[in-house]
Amino acid sequence: MTEKSDTNVEKTAAGDTSNYQPFSAKAAIQLASPPTWSAALSPVLVGGAAAWALAAFVPFSPDLRALVCWVLMLLCALFAQSAVNTLNDYKDFLAGTDTAETILDVTDASIVYNAINPRAALRFGISLCLLAALTGVVVAWLSSWWLLLLGALGAAAVVFYSLGPKPLSYLPLGEAVSGLVMGGIITVATYIALTQSFAPLILAVSIPAVLTIALIMLTNNSCDIERDILAGRHTLAVLLGASGAQRLATGLAVFTLFWMAVLAFMFWLPALLPIGVVALAGYGRLNLISRGPYSLENRRRMMGNISLWCLLVNSCWAGGLLICGIIGA
Repeated sequence: MTEKSDTNVEKTAAGDTSNYQPFSAKAAIQLASPPTWSAALSPVLVGGAAAWALAAFVPFSPDLRALVCWVLMLLCALFAQSAVNTLNDYKDFLAGTDTAETILDVTDASIVYNAINPRAALRFGISLCLLAALTGVVVAWLSSWWLLLLGALGAAAVVFYSLGPKPLSYLPLGEAVSGLVMGGIITVATYIALTQSFAPLILAVSIPAVLTIALIMLTNNSCDIERDILAGRHTLAVLLGASGAQRLATGLAVFTLFWMAVLAFMFWLPALLPIGVVALAGYGRLNLISRGPYSLENRRRMMGNISLWCLLVNSCWAGGLLICGIIGA
């Protein structure tokens, strides 16, 4: 950590805010990091479409209540994703791992590059957590109180992932936790909120969302290997090394399409068409993901490629499920 960063941390601890700009809407947007919202949008899209596709197992009739729950689930997911982004920035700044020397992507270190008061960032992150919780409670009231259990698991994951003496983001668990919480819990919760029931098949339907979100996290950590080693982080990418992480990323991407094709062939043949669209339209971007290079200098481009590819995959998966549900109806 540089001397300048040490000074900033000390001044923050002492309550000196002279180096920081007043907290503003622009600062809030920078901390929330909208480019990462594809990870929040995807599971809500898939969960909503699955309510139609699985109507043969659990009857589903869309009404105003279901629409309100879907919109609230979307907001809840966006609040949760923004909270994770904000608290991660705060934790990394406080630990000294985010500096102008270690973060070349301006959008990945808002506190460092945009003179945001870390204390204000912490308050903003906590506020986002509260908003996510409040939205989740309303959804549970409108649908099923069992959702509070899923919400509690998600909230605990956010806290343990971003804060604490040894955050999960510093361990080789980030991909699994983010995939299961964002891709799994949110997809299942959205389905339950709309249908007020549970169908075991939704667990299989959520796998593409789980894998693609884990892939986004793996790509992020693969680009950060150099600085994570210096910071003492032991992420999965650090353990596997650059070449191993790159092979795993390619394997996850290919397996995601394979899993979607298997489910479509077994249950919803019309869903094979959108999967073909993904395979063709996303081939070029998938090729870029496979080739890399994964590095701090190339981080923004790689994250843009993987985020767009994952959003395309989940959107087409949701579209295929929706088509099957409409045909079935």
